[in-house]
Amino acid sequence: MAALKGRPGSWAPAAANVVLRPPADALADARPLLARVVEALGTNAAARLLDADRAQVSRWMAGKEAIGIEMGRRIVDLHDVLVRILRVYSRQAAAMWLVGSEPLLGGARPIDVLSMEGASPVIRAIDGIAQGAYA
Repeated sequence: MAALKGRPGSWAPAAANVVLRPPADALADARPLLARVVEALGTNAAARLLDADRAQVSRWMAGKEAIGIEMGRRIVDLHDVLVRILRVYSRQAAAMWLVGSEPLLGGARPIDVLSMEGASPVIRAIDGIAQGAYA
């Protein structure tokens, strides 16, 4: 915790321990997040961004096929990046940002960094943008 002290936007939970109640089990299901991503992007675009087959996305949505661990991570990452960038930019600007060159990512496209490195560097860039950082 000491490493976070003084960091802008840092917070320290007051709880010494955490007890997850039975409804917390539902948090492991990526399907509601997938539904939100598909609603925001459409099935075809969501499938492309997740590197999945459109039919498979439809099967996941219908509950006909389980979402694997790796794909669940991709869904959570894509959902989190979309939520965060849409809190900073309008829909149109967010869409352009995802496929544009981002100085805070070394000039890489955020969508490519998300695919290759996961959500963490993209979220750090979004947080930097929100705080007015420039590369």
